[in-house]
Amino acid sequence: MKSVYRIILLLLLITPVCYATHIKGGEISASYVSGQTYNIKVRLYLDAGNEASSGQSTVNVCFGDGSIKEFTRVQTGTISGSSKVSYSDYIGTHTYGSIGTYQISVSLQNRSSGLINLPNSEQTPFFLWTVINTQLANNTPVMPYPVFEAGVRQLFSIDLKPSVQDQDSVTVKVSRLSKASPGTCGVRMADHSYLFPNEISSSGVFKVDAANKRLVWQAPEVVGNYAYAMVVSEWRDGIVISEMYREGLISVVDRPGETVEVLPYESSEFGGLITSAPQVDSPEVSMAIEAYPVPAEDFVTVKAYSKTRAVIRLQLIDIKGRVIREITSKSPVILVQEEFDVRNLSRGLYIIRADNSAHSVTQKIIH
Repeated sequence: MKSVYRIILLLLLITPVCYATHIKGGEISASYVSGQTYNIKVRLYLDAGNEASSGQSTVNVCFGDGSIKEFTRVQTGTISGSSKVSYSDYIGTHTYGSIGTYQISVSLQNRSSGLINLPNSEQTPFFLWTVINTQLANNTPVMPYPVFEAGVRQLFSIDLKPSVQDQDSVTVKVSRLSKASPGTCGVRMADHSYLFPNEISSSGVFKVDAANKRLVWQAPEVVGNYAYAMVVSEWRDGIVISEMYREGLISVVDRPGETVEVLPYESSEFGGLITSAPQVDSPEVSMAIEAYPVPAEDFVTVKAYSKTRAVIRLQLIDIKGRVIREITSKSPVILVQEEFDVRNLSRGLYIIRADNSAHSVTQKIIH
């Protein structure tokens, strides 16, 4: 009996190590070899010195053609300026049976915990993906190392200038975190429980500065750990030939240094300030709405902003007060953007109404 207790105790001691959270980010890159053969590299950014990070010796890679291979870690290293973060590379080769577009993906259970913009982060699988078109000989872009620390009310930025062997055009956009659909090798889906970093404080901008090729956050206000994601798209002759999803983590700390102005809230997902609320940080502005084009022909796009995170309801109302269309956000949000189809409606005046549990705002449109 004592031996049984010893075994149980040993399992309890081992379990926290096996399931410790340690993954801070990563990406998957692909480089062309010949024919339909590619070298695939999975790079993970990990807690430096963490025992679980050291134990992450393999990853299982799905290739999008029904096959899976286990890749072994072939190299590790530290990131300059980030003593708390290391990287591990898992490299292998795969040959596809035919020309096609394939999603290469990895799903792991050990995402870093305590992320303030991702509820239950320690229970949310970490999912990476890259899509390649094997009809064209191609190497996906090589991106600079991410940055993992930011200061309160200080400008945060990450260099996005890639090394592109094939001289293709590259665009980068911020994205919601990805999750996999059910199954062993799931298809990528947006995680709608995720909040963009600037949604936590309802202030500032978190976006790609395309002119300077940098991801910028102006500026963090709340101390804590934030997850973020971006999609790097590679273009050739006007066609997307690869897409690489990259995830990272930003630790916001209170540190000395020059501070900057915190800009009014701007949507990371949809972009742009809502024109009817030029000062969304003003206490007088609780909700704002923007509907366009006016007059509307086929569709009217509606943006609604709520100063406090809430379920937002959008309604299209005729002049007699009847609700013609209604759309409600699936979860509490700060900003929502939707389209109303007005093609089958009679010409005339309509009202767009947005409300949350406490406030409402309207705008008139002409169809």
